[in-house]
Amino acid sequence: MTEVKTRFGALRGQRLGATLSFTGVPYGAPPVGEARWRPPQPSAAWSGVRDATGPANRSFQLPFPSTLNRGEIPGVMSEDMLHLNIYTPGVDARARPVLVYIHGGGFSAGSANDFDPSPFAARHDIVVVSINYRLGLYGFLDLSRFGPAYSGSACLGFQDQIAALDFIRQVIGDFGGDPDQVTVCGVSAGAGSVLALMGAPAARGLFTRAMAFSPGEIARAPNDAFGALAAALDLPEAEALAHLKAMSGADLFDLQTRTGISGGGFVDGHVVVAPIEEAIARGVNTTPLIIGTCRDEGTMLVPSIEEYDLPNLDMIVLGIGNTISAGQPDRYAAYLDAHTPVGDTRARMTRFWYDYFRAPAVRAAQACGAAGSPAWLYSFEAETDHPFGPTHASDMAFTFNLFDAVPEGQVVGFHPNTEQNRLLADAWSSTVARFVRYGDPNGPAIPPWPTYARDRRASLAIRVAPEVIYDADTPAALSAYGAG
Repeated sequence: MTEVKTRFGALRGQRLGATLSFTGVPYGAPPVGEARWRPPQPSAAWSGVRDATGPANRSFQLPFPSTLNRGEIPGVMSEDMLHLNIYTPGVDARARPVLVYIHGGGFSAGSANDFDPSPFAARHDIVVVSINYRLGLYGFLDLSRFGPAYSGSACLGFQDQIAALDFIRQVIGDFGGDPDQVTVCGVSAGAGSVLALMGAPAARGLFTRAMAFSPGEIARAPNDAFGALAAALDLPEAEALAHLKAMSGADLFDLQTRTGISGGGFVDGHVVVAPIEEAIARGVNTTPLIIGTCRDEGTMLVPSIEEYDLPNLDMIVLGIGNTISAGQPDRYAAYLDAHTPVGDTRARMTRFWYDYFRAPAVRAAQACGAAGSPAWLYSFEAETDHPFGPTHASDMAFTFNLFDAVPEGQVVGFHPNTEQNRLLADAWSSTVARFVRYGDPNGPAIPPWPTYARDRRASLAIRVAPEVIYDADTPAALSAYGAG
């Protein structure tokens, strides 16, 4: 056991191989009771030595689909879950670079406990912090109609992330980390969160670099989930709010599950002040950026919803198309019709889910180039026998090099542990670590990787033999994305 003293109190951690871990560390006060749907407040100091060897509490959520091979995720589900995990190679004065990981899960699932990053931390001498934030109705319910006290309620999950970064800045030096060398990274909704933080003035100065892996797009305005909840409860709005505030955390989650009404990431004009490309142009929080997608993004997402008939699919295309095309859904619908058979539901869904993640990646990289800030775009294309192929989030096993921890041949995510995949994981995770340390991913592990610019649309194809491809996104796709 190892003890560390912080300004909030002492923590007792444990050794995991060559790394020390401190898990379930509270970075904010429990957002319960009157604090529900209010901005996060600082964690209170504690007396004595707090045990930090158990898993962090998780936000209420449904289990991941079995097709994702996630297995059992540790951690109790609770509203008291503003916790984070710290993995450090040493509690000393080394001032190591810090990587803060924001989990994905569609803003309705996932946690800081989703995987163990300690081998990555040890191998690259980097402090890794994984954070929780409020999900679903707890973190993204727009209540601004009820007055200034609820301004920013549509982005409480993002406010939680900012509070976690502020906490990290205050304490990470006690864990061998450098508070002035912090990289934020995330996958899917976590990557969308990274982009949201780039558009959040309150996050300015809390991180110096960013990585977004398959970014889920942040909608350009909050939806009216509250109105839908009031209708589902058959109550006037004021009574509905009182009713929701009086519910237990578990009962509120049951309501979310029964109604299917949840939340998502939004530009609200208060916390996230502009869509990412506008925020980058305005210099809200522009930093060096690695961003990209997987070749077969949509294959993982299609099986659970391909029973939709075409009219429902058309409504989904309009809604998601509005996001993909930066507010020009008709342009995207025409593009989809031209590039997939109108009657082929699976092909159309596979395509628009790919575009859903690729569009914000391309737009963000292009905006950085226009603003004179370095951005590197990639496409993950490592082949696999899995029927989903290199699908959504399959690059995470390579980013954190999770293959060494499992037996030969065992599948990690969607790729088996083979010598070929271990070599690629070593190259890509070393590239990521180099960016965290120096702000530039280029090094001996990959071919020279140019920054992205409108006149030089370079994208690193991450394959057995990584290769830089120019103009990988067709002019028609770029136009459909609002990035032509």
